[in-house]
Amino acid sequence: AQESEEEEEEEDYNSADDYDEEGYKGAQDRAELMAKSQLEREMILAERLEKRDQRKEQLEVRAKIRAQRNQNAATKRSSARGKATAGKDRASQMRELGAKRREAEARRDRDREQRQGGSDDDDDEGGEEEEEKE
Repeated sequence: AQESEEEEEEEDYNSADDYDEEGYKGAQDRAELMAKSQLEREMILAERLEKRDQRKEQLEVRAKIRAQRNQNAATKRSSARGKATAGKDRASQMRELGAKRREAEARRDRDREQRQGGSDDDDDEGGEEEEEKE
């Protein structure tokens, strides 16, 4: 008995898509319902429209859940990628900083040699003090 109820509910659920805006399945269905009393016809149509509305609502909820799952999965993937990328970025930034420091040191050495023009090592100490002040 419960299986037939579930089958009937599933059939009603799936058949909810078969109705037009007024709750009819087609011309033949309309003719059959018109042959019934107004009360009976309105009860059937109200039940059909209610099932259709429930079906639409369930589909909307499922779509929202699916969209939320997709968004959560995308967020997890992007944050995992972001963490890996952030580590790479930091390492590359440190390499770049090291390279800039080495370049600056080499430039200072060249400038010092040009300023000194081959003079004694005693002048090197004074030159370093001047650079530290800058």
